[in-house]
Amino acid sequence: MLRATSLICAFVCARAYDNGMAQKPPLGWQSWCSVGQCGTDHCFDRQIRATADAMKSNGMQTLGYDWIVLDDCWHPTRSADGTLVPDPDFFPDGLPPVIDYVHSLGFKFGLYTSVGDKTCHSGWSPGSYGYYDQDAQLFADWGVDWVKVDWCGDHDTAEGHKNISRAMNATGRPMVLELCRGTYMDEPGWSYAPDIAQVWRATTDHHDSFESTLEQVAALVSRPDARGAPHAWPYGDMMMTGGEGCGKESDPSSFDPDVPTHCPKQTDAEYRTEFSLYAIIPSPMMIGTDVRNMTKIMDELILNKDAVFMNQDASPPARNRSGAWYRSLSDGRLAISRPNLMNASRTVSVALCEDDADGCQASLYDVWAQKDLGVVSSPYSVEVAAHDTVLLLATPAALHAAAPGPV
Repeated sequence: MLRATSLICAFVCARAYDNGMAQKPPLGWQSWCSVGQCGTDHCFDRQIRATADAMKSNGMQTLGYDWIVLDDCWHPTRSADGTLVPDPDFFPDGLPPVIDYVHSLGFKFGLYTSVGDKTCHSGWSPGSYGYYDQDAQLFADWGVDWVKVDWCGDHDTAEGHKNISRAMNATGRPMVLELCRGTYMDEPGWSYAPDIAQVWRATTDHHDSFESTLEQVAALVSRPDARGAPHAWPYGDMMMTGGEGCGKESDPSSFDPDVPTHCPKQTDAEYRTEFSLYAIIPSPMMIGTDVRNMTKIMDELILNKDAVFMNQDASPPARNRSGAWYRSLSDGRLAISRPNLMNASRTVSVALCEDDADGCQASLYDVWAQKDLGVVSSPYSVEVAAHDTVLLLATPAALHAAAPGPV
């Protein structure tokens, strides 16, 4: 059922582990920064159902955000026979009814475990070490579609990653395997990750700060020979779009799972830069903040169909020239992202054509402003605010008459 394949394209040659899952970079939601600040890591039956309802009604599902993935928040223990049992305070009826509800709305569902003997939330739950086959079969029986495997506790090894991949395959149920850190991160071409998983974290946890955003982007593009391909996606971790939740685990009265909140630690410009770079590079785009409360900047970014189209396009990954990112899309347009990483507004210039020739012309569209800029000669110059990013779609003049325009 699973096979390792070679995928050759114009700019990258990436290995991929194809079980039919993650043909494109996954889009969806993960729970880590929603109820409370990142790392509070609590989730609840009613909250997950409400999140699925929100994603169906707010336009996310229509654009392809079809994943709902729980982090360490489901806080299982093991029964006498070794079966994982969700925390009854969080999931009083267990997880299968929640999974069934998520599936009934047309979403796919994911869960978390660790390759070692403890999970990463201060070791509050058992990991899967010694239970790889039993846990994988349980997840399959429950109808899980994605398993995030963290790197905590004793016995966290590359061999463990390979064994849990084998165990998942043996269930006969196609599931995305996400590797969350491991020895592969420090090795050429991501080492064994593309041979056993569809998604793997490029570096450590993403937090709600601009410095963290830039660290994620640097890691995503650190392997020019393995930048992502169908069924094989380096991942910049959950996105902080709109801001993490409020409150801390040390003070349970400071957060309420029934009241979605945001306490952003970045500016709107910085969230725009995060989204622009994840979209064009591309990375899986899994929103880690509370989408039950869609703020203005969340609407602008998460529901922008051109940015989503760019991320999901089948074209090779973006390349960087002189501080700008360029990606040749399959419909003939050129996607362009130019961040201003300075602490003050500045004018930046970008090329509009593949050959970088001055004077070439293209019909230009500003993705975030949702504005047609007309036919423009290269290079194009624009003022960009501090830590902000301009995201453009350029249609070469030769294609202009037949161009589909913004999606």
